[in-house]
Amino acid sequence: MEPIPVWRMIKDVVDHLEGELTYAEIKEYINEKWNDVNQNTITAQIIAVTVNHNSRIHYNENKNTRLSNSDSCYDILFYLSRGRVTKYNPLIHGIWEIYKDESDKSRIRLLDRSNCTFLFAWNPHNWEFNEIDQKINELQLTGRSTVIWSIQSHKKVRLGDRAFIVQVGTERKGLFASGYIVSEPKLLQHWGDKDKLVPRVTIELDILINPTHNPILTVAFLKTRFPEQQWTPQSSGIQIKSEIVSDLEKEWFDFIKLKNPVSFVDKKEKLIIEGASYQITQTAYERNVYARKICIQHYGCSCSVCGFNFKNYFGEIGEGFIHVHHLNQLSNIGKGHETDPIRDLRPVCPNCHAMLHKKNPPYSIEYLKDILTKSPNII
Repeated sequence: MEPIPVWRMIKDVVDHLEGELTYAEIKEYINEKWNDVNQNTITAQIIAVTVNHNSRIHYNENKNTRLSNSDSCYDILFYLSRGRVTKYNPLIHGIWEIYKDESDKSRIRLLDRSNCTFLFAWNPHNWEFNEIDQKINELQLTGRSTVIWSIQSHKKVRLGDRAFIVQVGTERKGLFASGYIVSEPKLLQHWGDKDKLVPRVTIELDILINPTHNPILTVAFLKTRFPEQQWTPQSSGIQIKSEIVSDLEKEWFDFIKLKNPVSFVDKKEKLIIEGASYQITQTAYERNVYARKICIQHYGCSCSVCGFNFKNYFGEIGEGFIHVHHLNQLSNIGKGHETDPIRDLRPVCPNCHAMLHKKNPPYSIEYLKDILTKSPNII
C-alpha cells in the first residue's frame, strides 16, 4: 500500500477537529491514527501547508508561484500565533500569494485585502524638506506631486495603500500631508547616511500643507481622539490601526474642509488656503476616503450615468469598485463652499467618468444619460 502523504494527514486533522489547533495537538492526532510518523516531518509539513508562514517557500511543494485559492492541496492551514493554527478559509483569511521578488526569490504576501494605512514621519531637525513649496506648487498646477519616504513596515505595504505624514521633533507636531503609495518598497540611500540603504516608497500626494506657516492637525488632538495609536513614531512608515482609519479619515476631511478658510484660483479645479501655499485638488475630494465612503453608502456602487455595477458583472472581485465624481468645478462654486459628499459627489464608472471630463467644465450626468438614452449602440 502506498504511504499516505503527511500533508493529507494534516488535512484529515483539520477536517475532523474544529477551531484553533496547536502543533502538539496535530501531532497527537496523527500519532494516534498513524504509527511511526517522524515528528520533524510533521512540523515541516505543517509549515509547508500554512498559507501565511514565511518559511513555507523553502519546501519543494511551494517553489512555483500560485495563489492560495488555486485549489492546491498544500494550502490547508492559517497561522494565528505562538504555534497555533486553524483551518484556512480564504473568505476569512484572504488570498495569499507565493511570488518571485525582483531578485527572483520566492516570498509570500497577502494579495486580497483591504488597503492598509501607514503613518510616515518627518523630523525637521534630521533633514530639511527644502522642496516642500515646490511640491505644493506642482500639486496646485498639475494635481499631482510625489515624494519618496522611508518605511519601517516595508513587508506589509502594497500599491494603493493610504499614507499620512506627521511632523515630529518640534513644538508643532501634527499631520500635514496625505496621499497614496504608488511604488513597491525599494532599497534607496538613507537621508542621513549615504552608505546605508533603507526601504523607501513613493507617495503620490493629495494634500500637502507647509507646517511652518499653516494650521496642521495636531498630535495633541490625535492623541486625545485616538489614544490607542502611536502618533510620534521613532521610525517612519508604521501601520495605523485599522479600527481607527475610518474615523481618522473623517477628522482629516473635516479639518481640511472646516478648519481652514479657502479661496479659489483660476480654472484649474484647485482651491487654496488664503495666505498660504496650500491647495486641495478636485481629485483629492473625489479620492478622499471618508467622502467616498459617505457617497457610496448613500448612492451605492452603480454608475450614476449608465447604471453599470462591477460586482454584478465580475462577482466578488468587483465588489465596491467605482469612481466618485465631483458634480461642480471647485473653481466655480464660490468662496467658503464646503464639500458635502451626498450633495456634491456621485458614483460613476471609469468610462463615464472619463466622458464627463471630456470638456472643461465637465458635462453633467444628466447630459450623458440623455446621450445614452438616444444612442442606438448601447450594449
